[in-house]
Amino acid sequence: MGKFRVAFASSNNAYIDEHFGSAQYFQIYDIDEEEAEYVEERRINPLCKGHCEGGFDAAYDLLIDADAIFVLRIGESAASYMIQHGKRVFEAHGFIEDIVKELIADGFAKDEDNAQENDTESKTLAAG
Repeated sequence: MGKFRVAFASSNNAYIDEHFGSAQYFQIYDIDEEEAEYVEERRINPLCKGHCEGGFDAAYDLLIDADAIFVLRIGESAASYMIQHGKRVFEAHGFIEDIVKELIADGFAKDEDNAQENDTESKTLAAG
């Protein structure tokens, strides 16, 4: 199984602490069945200040190569948009390192192929 790319909404590359629409930073990791590798930090102008119902193209373009996105919170419209565009979307809180370890232990990389069959996937994770 190859690596898959995950984006974490985090302002400090340590803890998932940003809502999707107001995120300024996404920390990008490549994860496989055994390990994770930090790739880079990507900066985006926040999509909205509060509640918004559109304009998700900029985030999609920024995260086009991400297979999954982990955020503190995400609205229904944004989640639906990203899922319809092939992204797995998760609400999570905790340290990125702990969540990455949990993903590897749970075989998340192995499940990536199965995710293509379920285009409405959303899950909440907590760590830390």
